[in-house]
Amino acid sequence: MRKQNNNRGNLILTAILSVIAFALVIVLCIQHGVFGNSGDSEPVSASTKENEGASKSGDKLVENTVGSEDLLSNAPAEFKFADGFSINGVDVSGKTLDEIKTSVTEAESANPKESVKISFVMGDDKVDGNAETLDFVNDLDSVIEAAYKASEAGDGNNKTYTSQWTVSEDTVDEFVHAALDSYVKEPVEPYASGFDTENLTFIIEESENGVSVNFDKAIAEVKKALENGQYDAQIPVETSVVEPKDTAEFLRGYLCKVSSTTSTTTSSTNRNTNIRLVCEKLNGLVIQPGEQFDFNKYIGERTEAAGYKEAGGIYNGALRQELGGGICQANAMIYHSVTKADLQVDTRSPHTWPSDYVEVGTDATVSWGGPEFRFTNNSEYPIALHAYYGNQKVTVEVYGRPLPDGMTIKLKGEIVSRTEAKVEYKADPDMALDEKVTEKSAHDAIKAKSYKIYYDADGNEIKREDYKDSSYPMINKVVRVGTRAEDGTIFKLNKETGETIAPEGYVPPTPTPDPDDPENIDDPEGNDDPDEDEPKPTKKPKKEKNEDPTPEPTSEPVGEDNGSGDAGEADNAGGADNAGGAEDNVPAPGPESEDETPVPQG
Repeated sequence: MRKQNNNRGNLILTAILSVIAFALVIVLCIQHGVFGNSGDSEPVSASTKENEGASKSGDKLVENTVGSEDLLSNAPAEFKFADGFSINGVDVSGKTLDEIKTSVTEAESANPKESVKISFVMGDDKVDGNAETLDFVNDLDSVIEAAYKASEAGDGNNKTYTSQWTVSEDTVDEFVHAALDSYVKEPVEPYASGFDTENLTFIIEESENGVSVNFDKAIAEVKKALENGQYDAQIPVETSVVEPKDTAEFLRGYLCKVSSTTSTTTSSTNRNTNIRLVCEKLNGLVIQPGEQFDFNKYIGERTEAAGYKEAGGIYNGALRQELGGGICQANAMIYHSVTKADLQVDTRSPHTWPSDYVEVGTDATVSWGGPEFRFTNNSEYPIALHAYYGNQKVTVEVYGRPLPDGMTIKLKGEIVSRTEAKVEYKADPDMALDEKVTEKSAHDAIKAKSYKIYYDADGNEIKREDYKDSSYPMINKVVRVGTRAEDGTIFKLNKETGETIAPEGYVPPTPTPDPDDPENIDDPEGNDDPDEDEPKPTKKPKKEKNEDPTPEPTSEPVGEDNGSGDAGEADNAGGADNAGGAEDNVPAPGPESEDETPVPQG
């Protein structure tokens, strides 16, 4: 009985120990990741995942896919190189990675940068390269990694390893360019430095040849020398002459007059003076390829100090005298000529109303602080402006490359629509009743378009392009009408008809006689009848007996007619004409009045 109890106790103890042992196994498995990551176990590192492709040597994994730095840092601490391994001539047999690092690094060859004395030879010239621009890198880490892998794998075929220096290819490029860039010379094209306005020819500076360097070959030769350890080498450099595209002789024979535009000015001396000043400033101006001409920027502000005079110009839809009036006619000639020279017009604005010196829709206004005019020389050759004024003619010509195949271009304009302007009446209580003065002249609203038309050498139209559109606003005629009567009474004005209307109940004052009027001079005999100015016929005397029946002479001679009444009416009529003559002082629409002056338009 006691023996059975002992056996039972042993079984229980065995079972308990088995459970404990099983639990310990489970804990160890969890700690070593046998059941994967779960609970509080540590995650698998990136390097552990990369070991999936590792090869097995004994019970250890040799990493194949990680970089040398990661591989060596994760190497087992107990690792030691197998017998017979050497790195950079240092025997590393039986040594750990930490033990070999210092000795192997000290044994590596010196950085060759200090030994580089490469130079370049170009004919009689020799140029030393600057080795400081080179960047050398040693592959020691890769060599140690290779030795480590071979030792781990038990590979005894290759046990001797030596690190080497290599140069960065990018720094070789920098090394070569730093030495040779200064020998590269771009060709100098013949250059138009000016324009002879008397001979009408460009002033051309001579061209110069350029020099090119074969950088690709020089870089390849330097790399080859460095790879072969030839640090003191002379590299021959290939150069070649680069000729300019054109010659001065070619340009002198090629550049010519491309276009010309002329228009007639007015007889206004001031206006023509302004036009002449603009032409003098423009004449001989050379604009290089790609350069932009800006009228306001180049001509400058039109001031009295600059010599400009007052002439008719548009301000807020009306004409007035302004400094620089008339210069738009010269600007319009530029616009036409650069268009006909097939150059790029960047900015152009029409006037407030059409100008009569060019076709409608082809004018171009400028004003200081207002409308601008700009164009760009978009050709591959220089252009020059030849501008001049004389005998009431203004001309602008463009010189440059000819148009192809004898082609010519014209600028044409036409009216698309017109809306008739109206008359607006404004009451003016400071003017005499019914007196009228025109404040603004009428201008119809006009929409116009222009065409750039190309012709061949025989004058046949080749093509027609829509060009710049123009919109001229409606400007109603504005007439000021006097509304103040002689007695100071202000009349009303019918703004549609211009008729003045007396206030309700208004009684015109009785006219005061003019004491100087002969009609109002009192008769010395007290006869106020104006008809008494004529001598009265004599009374027929009574016949007396035995008297001569022949009548006697009249008592007063017949007076002369001085026409005083008619003369007075004539004076009044003359006064009315003068009052209405204010509009005559405004320049009539025409070349003088069409141009903007340097003031903003309203």
